[in-house]
Amino acid sequence: MKLDAQTLFFSLMVNVVLMSAALSFNVRWRAGSGIRAWNAALVLQAAAWGLLIAAYQVAPRSLATAGVACLSAAMSCTYVAAAAYRRIAPDRRLAWGVPVATTVVHWFVFGDYQARLAVTNGALAAQMAWTLWLLVRPQGGADGNARWRWLAATALAMSGVMVAGRFVLVLRAPEAYPAFDAPHWINTLGLVLTNAGLTVGTLAFLLAHRDEAERELQRLATVDGLTGVVNRRHWMATAEAHLRLAERHGHALTVAMLDIDHFKRINDTHGHAVGDAALVHFARALQGAVRQPDLVGRYGGEEFCLLLPQSDTGAAQAIDRRLRDAVARDVGPALGFPVTFTTGVAPWRPGASLAGLLAGAAAALYRGKAAGRDRLEVAEPAPGGVSPGAGGTPPSPG
Repeated sequence: MKLDAQTLFFSLMVNVVLMSAALSFNVRWRAGSGIRAWNAALVLQAAAWGLLIAAYQVAPRSLATAGVACLSAAMSCTYVAAAAYRRIAPDRRLAWGVPVATTVVHWFVFGDYQARLAVTNGALAAQMAWTLWLLVRPQGGADGNARWRWLAATALAMSGVMVAGRFVLVLRAPEAYPAFDAPHWINTLGLVLTNAGLTVGTLAFLLAHRDEAERELQRLATVDGLTGVVNRRHWMATAEAHLRLAERHGHALTVAMLDIDHFKRINDTHGHAVGDAALVHFARALQGAVRQPDLVGRYGGEEFCLLLPQSDTGAAQAIDRRLRDAVARDVGPALGFPVTFTTGVAPWRPGASLAGLLAGAAAALYRGKAAGRDRLEVAEPAPGGVSPGAGGTPPSPG
C-alpha cells in the first residue's frame, strides 16, 4: 500500500480535531488541569496541519510560519500538561520562549529551505526531548500512577525519533527531502507515528486525569473542606492505629482537644464569614506549631483534635506554647480582634481506649473553660491509672 504524505497530513488533522472535540464534550476539567493543556496541544496541532496544507496554495511564508508556530506551541502545551500531572512547576520562559524564537527565526530564514526545515525540526526535537525527560526523570515523593507517564513518554518518543530523523536528513541529504510533504520513507513513517503517537498520548493524559480525579476524591474523603486539616473520621481511624501501636510497643501517646474561646460570640458579633476565617487561620497556626508526626484534625465546630504519637504531656505543652504565640502574632491581627483558645490534654495509659482518651481530654478542656478559658489543662488519672471515661463517649466541652 502506498501512503501519500498529503493524505497523511489531512488524516492527521482530522484525527486531532476529532480527539479534541471528544475531550471538550466528554471530560470535565478545572483551571490548571493538565488535560486542558493537552487539549490545547491538540487544537494547535490541528491548526498547524491545516495551515501547512494550505500554505503552498495560498501564502507560503505567512501560513507556513504560522503552522510552525502552532506546532512549537503545541509541544509547549504538551510540556505544561506533563508538568501539571507530575506536580512540577513548568518553566514558562522556556515553554513559550522556544515557540516565539522558532517562529521568528523561521520567518527570517524562510528563503533558505534547508535552514527553515532544520530550525523547525531541530526545535521540535529539542522540545520533545525536554518533555520526555520531564516524564521519565525520577522525582521524590509520589506523583500518581507511573503508567500514564511511560505511555506518554512512548508516544512522544515515537514521533520524536522521526522528527530528529528529518532534522538529520535535511542537513545531510536535503535533496532527498525537497518539501515538507516529500514522499521520503522517513517523512511518511514520521507522519504515521505522529498520528499514532497523538492517539496514545491522548490515552495517557486521560489516564493521568483519572488518577488525579481519584486522588482528589480521596483527599475530599479525608480532609475538612474549610480548614484543610483532616476530618474527624480520618483522624479517628489514624488515632486508633497509633493507639494499637502504643499498646503493642509500650510507646507514649497523647491526645489534645483545642477549642476557640467564645466562638459563638465571634459569629454573632462579626458574622459567620469571619467565624470561618477564624477557623481557617487557627487551623493554619496549629499546623505550623505541631511536629511532622503529629496529626491535626477538626473534631467538630470550633473544636480541633491533636494526636501526638510517642509523646507525653510535655510535648503537648510545648506545642500549646508555640500555638499561643502564633495565634497572638498572626491570627488576632489577621482578624482584627484577639483570639484565645483552651486546651485539654490526655496522655495514654495502659488500658485506655481512644474514646477514653478523648473523654479525658474533653473533661480537661471543660475544666479549663470553667476556670476562665485561655489555658491548658491535663486530664486527671482515674484510680488504677486509666484515663477517665475509658470506654465511654467523650463529653462535649461546651
